[in-house]
Amino acid sequence: MRRLTRAAGVLGLAMVLGSCAHLGSAVGELADAGARAGLPTAGAGAVVDGVRAVGAVADAATSPFSPEQEYYIGRSVSATILREYELYDDPAAVAYLNRLGQSLALASQRPTLYHGYTVAILDTDEINAFATPGGHIFISRGMLRLTEAEGEVAAVLAHEIGHIVERHGLGSIRTARVIDAIQDGTFQALDRVSDSQMREVTRLFGDTTADVVDTLVTRGYSGASEREADSIAVQILMDVGYDPFALVRLLERMDAAQQAEYEGSRERRGFSRTHPRPQSRIRDLQRSDLRNVEPGSRIDEEAARRRYEAAMRSIHTP
Repeated sequence: MRRLTRAAGVLGLAMVLGSCAHLGSAVGELADAGARAGLPTAGAGAVVDGVRAVGAVADAATSPFSPEQEYYIGRSVSATILREYELYDDPAAVAYLNRLGQSLALASQRPTLYHGYTVAILDTDEINAFATPGGHIFISRGMLRLTEAEGEVAAVLAHEIGHIVERHGLGSIRTARVIDAIQDGTFQALDRVSDSQMREVTRLFGDTTADVVDTLVTRGYSGASEREADSIAVQILMDVGYDPFALVRLLERMDAAQQAEYEGSRERRGFSRTHPRPQSRIRDLQRSDLRNVEPGSRIDEEAARRRYEAAMRSIHTP
């Protein structure tokens, strides 16, 4: 099992160091990594199935919700968010973010999900990012415009993956009857329920949507949850090979942007409304996760710069 985990980590690093190819085309790389780690040569599919199995075991051990249930809750939350925000139409940028996000997720404690990790861009100048249960990540055009390098985009995505890993969104659910129905086994396998059961699932999950959306869009996570996601982000960045201080650089830029945007105004919008002040997060990181860490990256910076500039061209064009 340890060898399999190392093999998956090698793939995540290889994807970022190289071409950031789609996960589908990276299956061979994972099989090769498994062979180098000493795994029997049983085909790429068996290795990938093993990684999925590791994720499934972790999910089953740490949550009352099955991966399917978490996905459907997250899908309902995503639909609500998209009634407030339009999606930004740039296939190249979206594909880039998804390749990068999937690579980073492989270095997390939840490398696979029921429908995988997906990343979309919200067409708004607000500086913000959301992660719903089940792997749906939204990053605003305003947030992307603050970034200056691939490592900083990776820092945002790794932070949101941290929320998904720790199931912070599910912790927002206050609707007792949906939790009771799930824990009682009423809906064990959402891909095999009847039409009438699926309608009931949709109705119950719809009742939970307001709880999660209220947290993501209005109230925000607790300071402890944000610090936890930052800590996970730092570890993912280091494991994949990015400079973990990219997160600090981006937080500093976010702090300056917020001060400039909201100076003289009592209104708090976007990231400012739902997250602790960036400076407090920076202090926490410097006192803990980054205390004895040296800045530096192991990735090919020139290749990363080319990828970033090509994908973010329309984002940074006035």
